[in-house]
Amino acid sequence: MSEKILEVNNLSVLIKDRILVKNIYLTLKEGECFGIVGEDKSGKTSLLKAVSGTLPISPGQVLFLGEDIYTNKKILTNVSTCFDPPVFFKYQSVFENLKYFATLNDNITKENIKETLKKFGLEEKSKTKVLHLSYFEKKLMSLAIGFLTKPKLLLLDEPFKNLPKDDLTVIKDAITEIRNNGTAIMIATKNLESIENDCDKYIFMEDRTIKKIMSKEEVEKMLIGTTYAFVRVKYPHFIGKMIIENFGLKVKLLDKNILFDADEKLTSQIVRYITKHNMSVHGAGYLNKKSEQIFANLTPYFKEEKN
Repeated sequence: MSEKILEVNNLSVLIKDRILVKNIYLTLKEGECFGIVGEDKSGKTSLLKAVSGTLPISPGQVLFLGEDIYTNKKILTNVSTCFDPPVFFKYQSVFENLKYFATLNDNITKENIKETLKKFGLEEKSKTKVLHLSYFEKKLMSLAIGFLTKPKLLLLDEPFKNLPKDDLTVIKDAITEIRNNGTAIMIATKNLESIENDCDKYIFMEDRTIKKIMSKEEVEKMLIGTTYAFVRVKYPHFIGKMIIENFGLKVKLLDKNILFDADEKLTSQIVRYITKHNMSVHGAGYLNKKSEQIFANLTPYFKEEKN
């Protein structure tokens, strides 16, 4: 049976009356990989920071290897984080930065650091100050540190964002390798497609809380269904009612988008109808990203929402 690495119970983060995450429950086992999917400000990064002990929680509990991380901070030496954008000692070299983080693990040698730099294509940048690295190189360096320390839990915030395809392959291969050695991983991203082959489960976050946790199989089943058309407007509630009343469609409201099941001709008619009544349409089309389709399927129809 796999060891339970992480257990989160009723986790919320409240800072100056601002809710960053609320009512989070999840369990992560050895070697498992969870994807955290959501738009900006959905709570993804705040969840990772709370789990890593860098944000205060109230209320709730985070157990790592059975220990409460807020009463036993030393246990967090087995957790490695890679946040976006990466932050380092910018006036020190790449090697010096990795050497500093290697002090968290007594078993890491100078040769281990050199091997890791080579694996991530940073060997030639070893003596370069971080100040002079590109965004891509800083991203790779952040990931190299995470893999170097061989943690029990690895937290990755947008690890594949804006990376060239070659670097993407390096990172994905490294993720597979470290998972096979028992490390549990959480990956936060806006783009479900970027992690769909890497995760066992997916946490879909919206409005600072978990909308649903789904297995890979459940995600695949949900993607076989309606492909929603959408119009993006300033006043979705008002215009949503207009569409219901004048076109007889069921609609869903997702942020500023009104979602409905319609072909291209009917969608064009709806756009013309809205603009004819002197209201602006800021966008229209079909949801084509898998994460958009999942959130659309999880969203209740407008009439159901108002009952």
